[in-house]
Amino acid sequence: MTTAEPRWNAPIFIVGSPRSGTTLLRNLLNRHPAIAVCRETDYYHYVYRRRRAFGDLGNLKNRQRLVKEYLSTQRIRRMKIDLQALENVLMDEASSYPALFASLLRFYAKAHGKSRCGEKTPLHAYFTETLCEWYPGGRIIHLLRDPRDVVVSLGQLPSAPNSLIGRAKLWLRRNLAALRSQHRPQYLQVRYEELVTDPEKCLGGICRFLEEEYSPIMLVPDWDPTADRPWYRRAEESVTTQRIGVWRKELTEEQIALIEWLIGPHMKTFGYEAVGRKPSSGAIARAFALGAFDTVRRKVGEFPGVWYSLTCSRELVKEESARERYRTRNLTRSVPQ
Repeated sequence: MTTAEPRWNAPIFIVGSPRSGTTLLRNLLNRHPAIAVCRETDYYHYVYRRRRAFGDLGNLKNRQRLVKEYLSTQRIRRMKIDLQALENVLMDEASSYPALFASLLRFYAKAHGKSRCGEKTPLHAYFTETLCEWYPGGRIIHLLRDPRDVVVSLGQLPSAPNSLIGRAKLWLRRNLAALRSQHRPQYLQVRYEELVTDPEKCLGGICRFLEEEYSPIMLVPDWDPTADRPWYRRAEESVTTQRIGVWRKELTEEQIALIEWLIGPHMKTFGYEAVGRKPSSGAIARAFALGAFDTVRRKVGEFPGVWYSLTCSRELVKEESARERYRTRNLTRSVPQ
């Protein structure tokens, strides 16, 4: 396929647990001559789950209200595209929630001179079955990474749980959710460890799945102006294996034992072997107590962002701002032991 043959009916979606390499894979695919993959839209959280609040988009007033609010969020503004032109397109095309999402991604791809569109939102692991139904020609790429490495890496993410239990459960929930689509031909599971160990071979397989020709330019680092977060900028660098197995140095034996005890059976399902011993009853009790305390602390800290979410408020900008303030306060947080 060339840029003269657009496939707007075949969007690409990258999902998985946070800190599993989804940003890295997004960057690699985004460098492909035919593919444009935008960063997190959080379309499910900010738009689709509030469809009852915003109403039928066939109604122009409902559509205008949603488009104005959604395009005012920082996650859309960070795309660095012509927002007025995008608003005009959405007002003309977005007569339904599937059409709105497709039009947004299509506009982004066209703005970058690409013929294939896609996006990367790890949270959309919960949304894959709907995406497959909306876009039968689309593709779901589920990126997996060793949960022990994910637990370590989540310590660098301000929005992540601060407890070991919370991080391990986050990995488990996201991956089990994405796995629900494994029976579909649109689904492909990719392992982070294979991606960074032999990126050319792995990307070649992904391109075959996407029905695109592999391009060596995908492995050439290229600065993206939308990389406005530290973890985004790190993912712009050359592919490296340095982050494989960091858990062996960063986690204690007790922490390893707790993670493997909690999600061990599922680790084997996803191809990762447990190596530790069973944790003591005292260690389990302490971990769950800390996990419960952290959950309460986070809910209190994220308020009123959580309130806007629970009530499916149409005030998207206010919710995003509240959540952003909470994350900013946690940027310098240290990794707990």
